[in-house]
Amino acid sequence: MALRKLLSSKPEGPYSKPPPLHICVVGLKDQARVLSWEFEGKPKPASIKQNAVMVISDGQSLSKVTLYEEYKSKVKEGGSYVVRGYSLRGQSPPYIFNILKDTVFFRSSAIKITPELEKQAEALLNPCSPLTPISTCKESTGLVTVEGEVVEMSAVKKVVVGRDTVPLLNITIKQGETEVPVCLWREVALTDFTIGTQVQMSHLTGSEYGFRLQSTAFTKIEVPTSTPVRVVGAMGVVDVEGSPGDLQVLLDDNTTLNIREDKWGPIEAKMLNPPIRVEITVVGGYIETIEAV
Repeated sequence: MALRKLLSSKPEGPYSKPPPLHICVVGLKDQARVLSWEFEGKPKPASIKQNAVMVISDGQSLSKVTLYEEYKSKVKEGGSYVVRGYSLRGQSPPYIFNILKDTVFFRSSAIKITPELEKQAEALLNPCSPLTPISTCKESTGLVTVEGEVVEMSAVKKVVVGRDTVPLLNITIKQGETEVPVCLWREVALTDFTIGTQVQMSHLTGSEYGFRLQSTAFTKIEVPTSTPVRVVGAMGVVDVEGSPGDLQVLLDDNTTLNIREDKWGPIEAKMLNPPIRVEITVVGGYIETIEAV
């Protein structure tokens, strides 16, 4: 049976056994999972499973599957197998391919995987998360990466989600004149922040309950550092739409950086003809210091 048809077909019953399936492991990526947490003092993981995520294909379509720690040695990336003893989970299609304790991977003949399927598999394992101005996050339909200054933060809370109790940290970040609340779940809730910290957070998703951003399993948090001083040519500026007080500077190498309007004012007053040579430092895509030379 084809993978797409299998995942679209309602199981006959709770104890039904899907037929053996010929698949190729197109991609494989480690993804540790915290099973339980300790909340005495600062929250910390109590039990961790070294799981992985794999993308399987029958040569026509793809599916992402959780590969539990005890099965990681049973498959390898690029290998083809006939899988028996799995199940399908979910209330409606597409159902989730679920590995059980009785699942067996039989090595089998190679399945040809097209470059397009390989590209799609990479996108499932490492989804795109473009750097997005906070002021336009509401319009974004996918994952986003944002930068800004931490202006508010709560204590880490203990929250019940389904059958799990997990840590949650609520912060607010500001970019230009725009602020947005961010909910950081599980491991990323343990990140050390202080008010005023400049941060970059990737792979966030929007929430429907009053706009806020939420972390995902892919979220990474970095504290951007200031770049070394460099001299560039500034050609001119344009307003950043939806972000009052922010400007975008065009440089003489045809790249752009953002800058606050009050920092650009003294430079604009000195500009006679573009480009004007300026000495700058940059933090997280924003010009932190600028001086005409």
